[in-house]
Amino acid sequence: MAVTQNTYTGNGSTVLYNFTFPYLQQTDVQVKLDGATQATTTYSFANATTIQFNSAPASGIKIIIFRNTDNDNKKATF
Repeated sequence: MAVTQNTYTGNGSTVLYNFTFPYLQQTDVQVKLDGATQATTTYSFANATTIQFNSAPASGIKIIIFRNTDNDNKKATF
């Protein structure tokens, strides 16, 4: 499984977070908050490289934006 990520810390007011990695489909991009085992779905894409949360993550919350690519069902071969 190929994984690339960007990590931030919430401040209670910021809802937009950029990420710097390429992806093929938006479903490959996932977000976890504060070490949760499951990805959250409380966001949308503001643009191709920015996540917009429905409400700002609280101050001190760890935010991980990552790519989770399924290697068993490849979408492209180079």
